[in-house]
Amino acid sequence: MTHLAPGTMFGRVRRGLRTAAETFGGLPHSAGTVDSPPPEVARDIATLWRSNSDPRAREKVVDASCPVTVTMTTHGRRTRDVWLALESIGRGTMRPGRLILWLDSPPKRQNWRLRRLQHRGLEIRYCPPGFGVHTKYWPYLLESALDVPLVLSDDDIVYPATWLEGLMRVHLQHPEHVVAYRAHVIGMSDDSFLPYATWRSCDDDEPSFAHFATSVSGQILPIPLQQALLDQGDVFRSLTPSADDVWLHRTAVISGYRTRQVAAGQQHWWFIPGSQVSGLNALNVGSGANDVQIAAAHTTLSRERIAADLFGG
Repeated sequence: MTHLAPGTMFGRVRRGLRTAAETFGGLPHSAGTVDSPPPEVARDIATLWRSNSDPRAREKVVDASCPVTVTMTTHGRRTRDVWLALESIGRGTMRPGRLILWLDSPPKRQNWRLRRLQHRGLEIRYCPPGFGVHTKYWPYLLESALDVPLVLSDDDIVYPATWLEGLMRVHLQHPEHVVAYRAHVIGMSDDSFLPYATWRSCDDDEPSFAHFATSVSGQILPIPLQQALLDQGDVFRSLTPSADDVWLHRTAVISGYRTRQVAAGQQHWWFIPGSQVSGLNALNVGSGANDVQIAAAHTTLSRERIAADLFGG
């Protein structure tokens, strides 16, 4: 019986790829990260499935002594498989003090896998609709004391066991920076941004205002930056409604926070099989929505700081 659930998830991958190719004219994410995972990843998913399926499992997915919170959000069909991303975080070599899943409405069907995670420490919190992708962090800022670092995660990734430990290790060494596993180098011409799709991958672990973190692989926000985001209010709803990473980076730059990668090269892990049938990547990148939101969000100050780091000014 154990092998059936992962197989069922893998069975949706080909249909998802076909739909993506027909809809967007190609794969909506990085090549090599969407197709059926290799055997070692499939075995890891099977292990996570067994852990979540065992009604006797009592091991916590959180550690109250750990001074960090991890949040994510999900919606629609993704709600049925988000447990896998959460389970992968909860089995880590470092477990967060709080692990929060934000939803803007209760699931249409009861999800027994999420209930089992709740019994082991997962918090499922509800908030008013309308925040979109910003739901992963905005309700937390409104309700929390903002006294620990905040890690943002995505609902469609199978995170490795050392994921949180790696972020925290670099954060403790460099608490004055935003730390991420995956970043791009912003492209500019004078004071104008080049199209997002042309930005190159970051290939170093140095801090820069010109480094743009993506939450897909995880990023950690220092405590003062969380307060700065709260102080900015919810104008992201009009400026960057579908691009939380754009708003986070823009606010970090304005607040004086450079971004650095955990390692010299980007790190990106396997998607949950079947999760890429729909998503914002095709809208934001393929249709140029990111470029519109980047232009709308940035200020003279943020453009100057990015350009200075990029061109050595």
